[in-house]
Amino acid sequence: MDPSAPSSIPQASSSALKEELRRALRERRRRLRSEEQQAAAAALAGQVLDWLRNGPSAVNSTESSAESSVIAAYLSTPPEPGTEVLLPALVEAGYDVVVPVCEPRYQLSWVRWRPGVQLAKSPRAPLWEPVGERSHFEALLPFRLVLVPGLAMDEGGNRIGQGGGYYDRFLAQLMLEQPEVQQLGYLYDEEILPAGSVEATPLDMPLPGAFTPARLYHSSPR
Repeated sequence: MDPSAPSSIPQASSSALKEELRRALRERRRRLRSEEQQAAAAALAGQVLDWLRNGPSAVNSTESSAESSVIAAYLSTPPEPGTEVLLPALVEAGYDVVVPVCEPRYQLSWVRWRPGVQLAKSPRAPLWEPVGERSHFEALLPFRLVLVPGLAMDEGGNRIGQGGGYYDRFLAQLMLEQPEVQQLGYLYDEEILPAGSVEATPLDMPLPGAFTPARLYHSSPR
């Protein structure tokens, strides 16, 4: 993985440029070798587990959220930053892991994940989802941590996702119910882009930071 690569990524200043940015980011992921993906997955898991052991430092938290065992994660699909190492490690550490299921009108529901849970192909997105009882996020609050997938985030915390808008809708609702929630991206190191690389709209939800294989990056909103 080339740390200098962000300089070759186009800025996103319109819908067309945003799609160009997505194509460039997806292509860069496709060029990652399998061993690079595996190493990144292990390093990312270590970053999250270390953060959980040492307590939140990115934003303020309430006592209830700090004591919660519920972590909203997701099932990765190569070449996304892998969660295959992280999820079983979280369960082994005693956390209650939930992952999303895509619902109509670009909404998410949540199903508890455990090793060996049955999976089914989503009818709404190119991914696998767990089979089980679905819950609205309000029934699971408070969250200890929400891991947010995406293609990249710029230094100001502006995230670019796959384009469906599922997570922006979910995060907007979540912030009304648990405004102090720990919501952090899950990215490769080179997917932290220079400030201004991703133009945000009023519907986009910025992030206070993101886990990468090398560190927990704290964004600096303008």
